[in-house]
Amino acid sequence: MAGKWILVPYNFTDYDERVLHYVIRTFAGQKAVHVTLLHAYTPLPELDAYSHAGLGSLKTTMASMWTEVREKEQELKRVREDLIDNGFQNDQLSCMFIPKAKNFGSQLVEVARKGPYNVVVISEKPKKATRAFTRRIHDILIRELRNTEIVIIT
Repeated sequence: MAGKWILVPYNFTDYDERVLHYVIRTFAGQKAVHVTLLHAYTPLPELDAYSHAGLGSLKTTMASMWTEVREKEQELKRVREDLIDNGFQNDQLSCMFIPKAKNFGSQLVEVARKGPYNVVVISEKPKKATRAFTRRIHDILIRELRNTEIVIIT
């Protein structure tokens, strides 16, 4: 595993855009770099619409929500194309689109450990309501990942 293997959790926010700008400024054009964009979507339950007559309208709502999930997957591929337009080669980029676990911080650690990643780039959201949540993710990453650069973009 030579070079930098970078894991970038991406949730389509302005803060995530800052992370992408950092990755482009810092790593675009380098040969020994691989970037993986990771989006963890909220999983939707499976429904058997035939088990109860009242579930028919819920099934329509669920179909709409699945459409949104598929659209996010396509958007992630467009983000990948943006990275190619900004100096990365096709073989330097990959996307992971996975169902979100209950504890995303632990899930992120698991993905980083299972893969060859030696860099994780995340964003810091300055809003008070999300600060406690993001700090927990940062704490989990710092506590659990060894020999890994953790870059926090503010």
